[in-house]
Amino acid sequence: MFVDANVLFSKTLMDWLFLLHQANGNMFQVHTTEDVLAETIANMRKRKPGAPGYATSRRLELIRDSLTEVIRDYPGQGDPKAPKFSGTDKDDYHVHAGACAGGANIILTCNAASDITTTPDEESHEVMQPDDFFCLVTKSNPSCLAPVVQYQLAYWTKRPSRLQLDDALRNSNCSAFADEVRKALCQIAITGWN
Repeated sequence: MFVDANVLFSKTLMDWLFLLHQANGNMFQVHTTEDVLAETIANMRKRKPGAPGYATSRRLELIRDSLTEVIRDYPGQGDPKAPKFSGTDKDDYHVHAGACAGGANIILTCNAASDITTTPDEESHEVMQPDDFFCLVTKSNPSCLAPVVQYQLAYWTKRPSRLQLDDALRNSNCSAFADEVRKALCQIAITGWN
């Protein structure tokens, strides 16, 4: 699976992605490119121009430690080896090309699929939203959700002025997955911590 910058930029989405990855062993791998990492950090800096350098360097360190692979190169447009790009957003060529270079079967992005391809049946990968992907992972391995929810709950309970886990997911356009997390939270409230 190839992850786009908008997923890594969102702390909520990034945390759930990497925690689900960790909880599921070899179910899926997470790849990205140096360009996606640079875009993630540039967006963080744009959002908080006065933040200390530690904020971006620490995020980048955490991301790199959680990735399966950082793809260093892919063919540029115009190169005879470049993958055909039919997306409507020319700025997303690098996402498509990186996914093709890494042999990804899924591109995880918050963008519309058409930004990356208008010919999905001709692609070797599927473009998925985080909500759909997280639901797919937990449907494939239902037992992975409760431990991740417990971990998230323990982490965020110590933080002041935090959103509920499911509310943070809803704010990140993950309403179906938020419903699953809410069910897990209710189960934890009834049965207690395992």
